[in-house]
Amino acid sequence: MSDVYGVVKVAAVQAAPCFLDREKTVEKTCALIDEAGSNGAKLIAFPETYIPGYPWWLWLGDPGYGMPFFVELYKNAVSVPSLATQRISEAARRNKMYVCVSVTEKDGGSLYLTQLWFDPKGDMIGRHRKQKPSSVERSIWGEGDGSHLKVFDTEIGRLGGLECWEHLIPGNMLAMNAQNEQIHVQSWPTCLPSDDAVYGRYTLEIGAKAYSIINQVFSVVSSAIYTQEMRDMLCQNDAQRAAMPDGHGMTMIIDPMGHVMAELPPDEEGICYADCDLSAIIPVKYFSDPAGQYSTPGHLRMTFDRSPHRPVSIVGSETNDKISYEALQSFEEETK
Repeated sequence: MSDVYGVVKVAAVQAAPCFLDREKTVEKTCALIDEAGSNGAKLIAFPETYIPGYPWWLWLGDPGYGMPFFVELYKNAVSVPSLATQRISEAARRNKMYVCVSVTEKDGGSLYLTQLWFDPKGDMIGRHRKQKPSSVERSIWGEGDGSHLKVFDTEIGRLGGLECWEHLIPGNMLAMNAQNEQIHVQSWPTCLPSDDAVYGRYTLEIGAKAYSIINQVFSVVSSAIYTQEMRDMLCQNDAQRAAMPDGHGMTMIIDPMGHVMAELPPDEEGICYADCDLSAIIPVKYFSDPAGQYSTPGHLRMTFDRSPHRPVSIVGSETNDKISYEALQSFEEETK
């Protein structure tokens, strides 16, 4: 009996967040999960830092201009665990589907750009932190490490994800390919208005398709769109408003040969769907498998360190010098 490769219905979201409002965006996230679940999807993907929204002020002004927005982002970031993750977990379980939602995660005193993964039981099975935030993003988010480059082996296939410019980094591609992923979530922010811009639609779409072709995966590409509410909040002059026109999403589903299976218009909110036949990956493997039969380990190798890299290692147990008022009173009575 031959191996069975299933067909999986996937969903890619294109939507604006309720900008810098965690609770309302979580509510919208759960509604979109319910919608995709009612349409039979087994996996849903959300845009980059969907909760509570991408910090576009980074590209519109200097640090002083952006500080008030950073304060609101920090207050509305997602801790793990929290009420926000609980609600998303419940939605995943209610709809019996895998959920990959990108958030600004708060861990300790720092923020990270993180994809959170939930399974159909509602368990959070892992997270992916962006390895190296791009350019001015480094003033907002810390870095991930190799422990956050994961592929999850599930009953619907081997699932993985990256965020934004990570898809153009050859090392990231090879690390994911070595784990034999099959369905890949690409979380992107809104495109910049000019196709000539670094984050313009032309560049990002080429990168999204290249990842699918090089790593032989189905890519579920999700992005956000600009809204008038975001412009009113962030923009103080015409130049800033011109940089945030309506729409400019890039949401689609791509097969392992780079063909677009489904997509949404760039200025509309919605969900696009496609049925991914995993057996379609096999013919592409005949030609190339970069971390396998198409590699040259004799002279070109990459070391992938999957261990966590923490900046501070705390050795030993914590000393507790706290003594209650009652204990102190008791001590005084005994020594009189």
